[in-house]
Amino acid sequence: MIESHGIRSWMSVLENSNFNGLGWAVTSILFYLSIYHFFLYIKNRERFYLFYSVYAFINAVNLLKRVKGVFTEDIYNAWPELFIHANFPIQFASYLVFSFFIMEILNFQKHYPKFKVFFIRYAIIISLIFGVLVAGRYLWDGYEMMRNFYMKIFYPITLLFTLFGIYLVVKIPEKVKYYILTGFLSLGIFTFIFAFLTFGKDVSITNKYFYLFYIPVLLENFLYTFALAIKQREVYDEKISIKKELIDQEEVNEYLRSQLNEKLKEELVRKEEKIYSLEADAKEQRMAKLKADYEKEITLLHLQSLRNQMNPHFIFNALNSIKVYLIENDKENAVTYLNKFAKLIRMVLESSRMFSISLGEELDIARLYISLESIRFEKSIHFDLIVGEDVDLVNSKVPPLILQPFLENAIWHGLMSKRGDKSITLQVLRFGKNLRVSIRDNGVGRKKSEEMMVNKSIKKQSLGIKLNSERLRYFNESEHVEYRFEFIDHTVHSGQEGTEVVLYLDQAAT
Repeated sequence: MIESHGIRSWMSVLENSNFNGLGWAVTSILFYLSIYHFFLYIKNRERFYLFYSVYAFINAVNLLKRVKGVFTEDIYNAWPELFIHANFPIQFASYLVFSFFIMEILNFQKHYPKFKVFFIRYAIIISLIFGVLVAGRYLWDGYEMMRNFYMKIFYPITLLFTLFGIYLVVKIPEKVKYYILTGFLSLGIFTFIFAFLTFGKDVSITNKYFYLFYIPVLLENFLYTFALAIKQREVYDEKISIKKELIDQEEVNEYLRSQLNEKLKEELVRKEEKIYSLEADAKEQRMAKLKADYEKEITLLHLQSLRNQMNPHFIFNALNSIKVYLIENDKENAVTYLNKFAKLIRMVLESSRMFSISLGEELDIARLYISLESIRFEKSIHFDLIVGEDVDLVNSKVPPLILQPFLENAIWHGLMSKRGDKSITLQVLRFGKNLRVSIRDNGVGRKKSEEMMVNKSIKKQSLGIKLNSERLRYFNESEHVEYRFEFIDHTVHSGQEGTEVVLYLDQAAT
């Protein structure tokens, strides 16, 4: 008897949930969760916090009209028509916000990017239509039209999206999906039972069984809150992992640069010591010739040392770009940029040990360099590489990194100040036994660039071009070729504004 009485007491509490404070407790918890997760969004800038905060708030507002015996009943009684008119819009907003919350916390952008784009477009179109119909309720007495649209069009489409969404969630490889599915299905099952028991009944029956809605709502939101905590931990671990990879890669790059520079310094010391030894032993004429030869080698080593160190400005900007991606939580672009940056550094360090590399390898370095700079310019640089079918990229030799200064000048002195479309075309064609390498941009041109540049930048550009001239001169003497380059200024009158650098890879006349 005591046990039976206890069960009846509990059932009495549940069946009076709208009047005894239980309903108000659930509503208050939803308001608290909404405010709490909104502050988490402000702190962490993770959008799944924002969507969940709005979702919890909408559900709390939707329950206010059911709660009796508290101050919110006075608010409802003061503006009953406002709550009645807001019923369909609130349910409409609840579905869309919940859908975006699911796509955000389960990372649909990574797993189902096409579906996410499609749903965003659908949400915009359906919201515009529903917004017009809501306005029509007051402008031309269009309540029935709005209600029919919601019940006969939006609701069936929503059901199809829900079923397909459950299928996608089941397939997705995310740990938190189990909590999401459990909460969603719990609410769905209890809501169906509640609707079955109260369909066609008066409001007293609805109030009696409304606890069948409060309990799953509370369970659903507790499960979602737990899922959010797990998701935030995963996001934190990913950030730590990416930062660690970045630091490790920086340490490796720094070690390789220091090792290479040490070897170059040792080589310079050996060459200089050999020159001093020859000065003491050789005759004046022979000594002068040998001294000139070794000074030439020392000059080449100095040039190699300069060539082997990537532009510090470029390295700083590249690392800064990775930092920006991490701050903005753009993990995919950060990892992509880091991998390309590491690959470029490795290619540069490997090629720097050689006096010459194949033209194909040089074009690979150029292509990778352009792709990195293009990412930093938000992929606004269009790059075309055109190679003639009769060009031998394997046996054609060039000094390493001979194209990079020209490409850097094209970007920073030609395209950076240009508005609109930005493009660089790199073309390699054969003319008889010789090759022509053309680098053409559609930038502002050299004249306008010089007017905009400060003196320091102009000197930097001139130094890069002078260094390339010196490298080509020594390369020509060593390999018995006639490599040279020239600048061609294009104006609007000539068809397209911009600058073109033509590198002539001519064989020496026999």
